[in-house]
Amino acid sequence: MTKHHSLIFLTGFSGSGKSTIGPLLANSLGYEFIDLDLTIEKNAGKAINRIFLENGEEYFRNLERQSIEELVEGNNLVISLGGGVLENDRSFELIKASGTLVYLKSPSKTLARRLYNKTDRPLLKGEHGRKLSREEIEEKITAILLQREPRYESADITVHTDINRIGSTVEELTRKIERYVRKASSSTLD
Repeated sequence: MTKHHSLIFLTGFSGSGKSTIGPLLANSLGYEFIDLDLTIEKNAGKAINRIFLENGEEYFRNLERQSIEELVEGNNLVISLGGGVLENDRSFELIKASGTLVYLKSPSKTLARRLYNKTDRPLLKGEHGRKLSREEIEEKITAILLQREPRYESADITVHTDINRIGSTVEELTRKIERYVRKASSSTLD
């Protein structure tokens, strides 16, 4: 499998700004933006929440992998990944082998603040769908981050996202990606 330097995968925890930064970054690079979760929902004909409930996480991760297998055939794409995609070994290997992985990094406190009012995140619900306090959400995020961090940290490029400075984040990211791709292209002879 060859690495396409025009496939950019955005990873990071839910709330790190993937769906906000993704379209702007794609626009800045002249690429198409694809939200993996929305692609899965469209293909499955139901919301991710329902897939989790009715078919379980393993089934969902398989759908995720199938969608990635189709997307890596493309070019000039910025693909926003769901927060847990990298936990699936096969999806992780596929992504690392076929494109540039970008980690949008945010501290737990910031993520908890952004996610506090989002009710559609299956991993951030309490027992029996109980709404969690901001402290509980922050604890949960910290625990999940610990588990996911090694894979997040293996990204080719890491950018600290601050929602207040989205414009400058996108500019910084565009520069970093262009520099990385230039370097990577010159060191590999396709």
